[in-house]
Amino acid sequence: MQPQNPNGIQVGALPHGIDPFIGARAPDFGLGFYTTTWLEQAKSWANVRAKNLRRRSPGARAVVLQFAMKRNDLAELEALVFTNEKGGYWEFVAYCRQGGTPHARVGCPQAGYDVVYGPVSLATQQFVIKDSDQVSFHTQRAVAKIPALTVAAMGVPHF
Repeated sequence: MQPQNPNGIQVGALPHGIDPFIGARAPDFGLGFYTTTWLEQAKSWANVRAKNLRRRSPGARAVVLQFAMKRNDLAELEALVFTNEKGGYWEFVAYCRQGGTPHARVGCPQAGYDVVYGPVSLATQQFVIKDSDQVSFHTQRAVAKIPALTVAAMGVPHF
């Protein structure tokens, strides 16, 4: 049997069961499944989640999942990309952190962006972490593009 986290994400198989509607209600880019290309940032996020989960599930431990995604799969999605903290980044983050409704480009037929990409910022502050990024998946259409997951690292219970 494959390992499975408390939210039901299946490792090593499809469907993986990622639900973009579970998680923090007001993160940087709104409700979604958040990823990063920086392993240390992923471990930090996993530690925070594990600490919160341990309150109700004492056996919870930090886990970092990994996948490789084809750029063409991302190109098929409605996306918003911030290459740095300029160009409306902080305004968008403030809007999402305040719980604003899903945001979409004008004329887009759906309720919100499938994917948002940009710098990692410190919660409640206007400061980005140098050389780090985050990609958030906000719709079922987006998470359907994510291939099978593997475990990249597992804490005991934290990293």
